Amino acid sequence: AQYLASPERPDGTLGLHELQGFLFVVASSPESIPPSEWLAAIGGEEKLDFADEEQARQILNCIMALYNEINTAVLGRSEKLPTGCTFLDDVLANFEKGATISEWSRGFCSGYDWLSEVWEACLPKEMDEEFGATLMVLSFFCSRKLAEAYFEEQNPNRGRNDATFEQFARSVRQVFPSALASHAHMGRTIFEVSAAIDLD
Repeated sequence: AQYLASPERPDGTLGLHELQGFLFVVASSPESIPPSEWLAAIGGEEKLDFADEEQARQILNCIMALYNEINTAVLGRSEKLPTGCTFLDDVLANFEKGATISEWSRGFCSGYDWLSEVWEACLPKEMDEEFGATLMVLSFFCSRKLAEAYFEEQNPNRGRNDATFEQFARSVRQVFPSALASHAHMGRTIFEVSAAIDLD
């Protein structure tokens, strides 16, 4: 966390919880993404730099341990939130700067933007609706502006008795864990089916 947040890192470097969200997308990908590719994306437009070989070893070991933890959860289709990521009781506070879920969702969005073409190429039509729903939920807390756009899209002609934005946010918060498992399940299922076909 200290290394990623250091002012010496290039602009666009993912923070710890952003990295968790990013690696969740990598681990859930319907195609295998080698570390040589996703490690290069952590620093945004620039490669991560290290003071010396010892620091490189320590940081890369930490990042790989984090990936392995997330990959294990993905393989198990876990609904558990990543280590250190917690929802604040005030659901709207989860949009504020420093909120761990907001940071995770920003990393998720970065990862999906990076791998969107992979998903577009691999996703079966029958999974479109479920996939779209998980994308909405997992990216929801990325920013208040994006979340309000989702809300307007879901309630284009809302009336006096319709749900408020806060109520909508609470409902998204409730299904967030199951969306984690659903997204992981779709990606890993596509990967496993493709692998089995290749073996045949």
